[in-house]
Amino acid sequence: MALHKPLPTPFALGALSLAGVLALTACGGGDGGGGSEETAAPEAPTVEVDEELAALVPDDIAEAGTVTIGVEASYPPGEYLDEDGETVLGFNVDLLNAALAKLGLEGAWEPTTFDSIIIGVDTGTYDLGSSSFTVTEERMEQVNMVSYFSSGTQWFAQAGNPQDVDPDNACGMRIAVQSDTTHDADIEERSAACVDAGEEAITIQKFESQPLATETVVSGVNDASLADMPTSAYALEQTGEGVLEFIGEQYDAAPYGILTNKEDEELAEAVAAAFDALIEDGTYAEVLEQWGVDSGGLESAEVNPELAE
Repeated sequence: MALHKPLPTPFALGALSLAGVLALTACGGGDGGGGSEETAAPEAPTVEVDEELAALVPDDIAEAGTVTIGVEASYPPGEYLDEDGETVLGFNVDLLNAALAKLGLEGAWEPTTFDSIIIGVDTGTYDLGSSSFTVTEERMEQVNMVSYFSSGTQWFAQAGNPQDVDPDNACGMRIAVQSDTTHDADIEERSAACVDAGEEAITIQKFESQPLATETVVSGVNDASLADMPTSAYALEQTGEGVLEFIGEQYDAAPYGILTNKEDEELAEAVAAAFDALIEDGTYAEVLEQWGVDSGGLESAEVNPELAE
C-alpha cells in the first residue's frame, strides 16, 4: 500500500535558500525586501457554498460562521507562514478552506505548537486541527480524524550521502527530526532496535519545526532527517540542486486527518462530506496539482478510517 512513486516537483517558491525558508516559516519574519512575486503561493480556488452540505453543520457552529483551527505553521508546503508572519499558507490550508467554504464556514487559523493541537481540540480551544497529522490509532482515541490526503515517510541527507546513511540501519548516525511527530516515534523505535541488537544507539536531535531540523542536515551537524514526502521534496526543491538528496524510498504511506473533538462527530461528518464534494467537482485535484502533490490524492474522505495493518 506504500506509495513508492516520487511526487512531482512541488510548487516552487523561487530560488529561496533554506535559511530564507526558515526565516519565513519558523520565525514568521522576513525583511520585506523583494522576492514577493517569487514566493507567492498558488491562488486558492473560489468555492461556492453547498446548501445541502451546510445543513449538516451543527447549529451552533453554523450560527457562528467561523471555526478556529489549530495549526503548527512551519511545515511547508503543507502549512507555513507568509512573509507577513500571520497568514497561514499551504496545500492543507487551501484544501480545508475550500471544504469549509462548501459548508458556508470560514476558518480562523491559529498558529501554535504541534504537540498542543490535539490537546486544544480535545479541550475545545480549537474547533478543528489541521497540521499534516498522520492518522494513527492512538490519535483517533483522543479525537476524530477526517482523512483527506495520503503521504509516506521519506529520508534525506546531503547530496552524495557522505555519511552513507541507511534508513534500515542508522545505528550510530546523527538524525534530525521534528518532535512529537510520527517520525519522532519512528526514529526512537529504530534507535531502540539498535540497542537491542547490541549496536550503537542513534543520536537523535529533535526540533520544534522541520525546517530547523533540515537546516542541520544542510550544515552537516546531523547526517540525515526524515519527514513526510511532500515536506522532504520541498526541502530538496528549496535548497537547490546538489545540496540534499533522498535516501531510500518512501514508506508507511498513511492518510492525513483533520481533527475534531470526539463529541463533534456531526462536524467531522460534515467536513468529510465537503471533501467528497471537492473531489467530485474537481476542486480537490486542482489544489493538489497547483501545489505539486497530486500523488497523495485520495478517492474519498472518511471519518476515523480503518488503517491497514
